[in-house]
Amino acid sequence: MRKYILWRTAFRSIFKNKRRSLLTMFGIIIGIAAVITIVALGNGFKRNILSTTAGVDESGQTQYINIKYNDFDNMLTDETGISQTDKSMVANLPEVKDVSYYKAMKTDGNPSVDFYDKNTKFTMTVKATDQTSLPIITGRQLNLADNDGLNKVVVLDEAVAKQVYGSAENAMGKGFELKGQVFTVVGVSTNTSGEIGLQNYEPLAFFPKKTYTRYFGKKEDHSTLAIKFTPQADQAAAMSKVLKQLNVNGESRQQGEYQAYDPASEIKQLGSTLDQMTMFIGAVAAISLFIAGVGVMNMMYISVSERTKEIGIRRALGANAKSIKQQFLFEGIVLTLSGGVIGYILGILIAYAASLALPFSVRPDLTTVLISVGTSVLIGVCFSYLPASAAAKKELIDILK
Repeated sequence: MRKYILWRTAFRSIFKNKRRSLLTMFGIIIGIAAVITIVALGNGFKRNILSTTAGVDESGQTQYINIKYNDFDNMLTDETGISQTDKSMVANLPEVKDVSYYKAMKTDGNPSVDFYDKNTKFTMTVKATDQTSLPIITGRQLNLADNDGLNKVVVLDEAVAKQVYGSAENAMGKGFELKGQVFTVVGVSTNTSGEIGLQNYEPLAFFPKKTYTRYFGKKEDHSTLAIKFTPQADQAAAMSKVLKQLNVNGESRQQGEYQAYDPASEIKQLGSTLDQMTMFIGAVAAISLFIAGVGVMNMMYISVSERTKEIGIRRALGANAKSIKQQFLFEGIVLTLSGGVIGYILGILIAYAASLALPFSVRPDLTTVLISVGTSVLIGVCFSYLPASAAAKKELIDILK
């Protein structure tokens, strides 16, 4: 029998009993949707984490050095890392073309901070900016003079103003304390992003950029040096020379050993760990697919039992056991594949809806498509094989009895 005839016959057989087919497909739909939702969210989270990781020069032109500390306590001191003196010492070597501190994480995006009102902690996103152009309820915008003059002023979102002062009007001219520093409220903006909370990633307080950097700016990460050697230098020999120089004369030689470091391997390991976590959680959700597969097998056995007469007629007309088996296998695949497609669409929609409240986006990708289609076909084949084999073993003489 030609394949397109098998497909057409399978679809017709499935839709003859729509209610039973839909109920059987329901388990497949829920199982696939759960797996796709988890995998899609996991992939989105992975992309978000890796996107905040600074790029590494994989051309081999840049080498990296950090410190392997002898004692964990040394990592927690204020003097931790590779000093400016060490950096200058490396830069003065003739084999070295350029030296800089490697930033492991990108600094794009707005920071989250905690503030306290009546001993209650609130977390919000803030923004440091040269000036603002917000929809103001009362007061004024931040301007360039605030930024250049390092003025300790702030424009608060309406939600924060109401939480701390009761109303936007009451907030004007009051002091707003953040990390031990007091800023004067000069304006209150209209709230457009909702209440204060971890799920709200829009800025709720605006500070002059230079002022914010002056009081809250992060200390530059000095844990890793990025070194570019001159084109004519032997990189292996030059790297050995740098390490020897640092381990003999470096300021941190008493706290630990200067060593070669490969940040790319850590990034790859992080991605691998996130993938394993996603697949593990997805595997737990996939248990429901096994239960759904049992339902498919049960339905196929019932279908074989109900269609004994049809099988007999086909055998009488010359159909062999192989074609009978193929017919019922195709019906099982059509049933599970249809459920898989619906489950995939549902799973992506759920993941997309969930991502609206999360700091990363979700999008369809080849992995989720392959999981949906591959799992559906596998379930169809595995759980329809025994019923299809039972149908193929029916002999015409037994059917006539």
